[in-house]
Amino acid sequence: MIESRNPSEAFGADAAEAPELGEVFVAVARYFSLLAEPTRLRILHAICHDERSVSAIVEATGATQTNVSRHLSLLHQAGVVSRRREGSSVLYKVLDPEFGEMCRSVCSRIAGRMDAGDLLKRGLLEFAARPR
Repeated sequence: MIESRNPSEAFGADAAEAPELGEVFVAVARYFSLLAEPTRLRILHAICHDERSVSAIVEATGATQTNVSRHLSLLHQAGVVSRRREGSSVLYKVLDPEFGEMCRSVCSRIAGRMDAGDLLKRGLLEFAARPR
């Protein structure tokens, strides 16, 4: 039996020895699923360093206002972004710095595997290189 109740210490343990990790794995899978949608990645890219209004996010992503609002709502419910009202606008920013770091890291790794002349790669590498 595992003595520690700290999931990070028990991570390498056999699942039969640490059944409480099942809940942790479900929560982690839910958290990672937020990255599984390209529009959400574009939204996170748009607000990673700057707080922006929904209309600015729509312009930056090229997505519809309805689609952006739906994804922002999911990200807000998951605790990844924060929102505040300023006048008639709602402003969003990335709340969870680890989430931003994880996005940057994955984008950098994937971009590094792409053709060196690819515009997408350059864009992803620029995104990843932005100061934090």
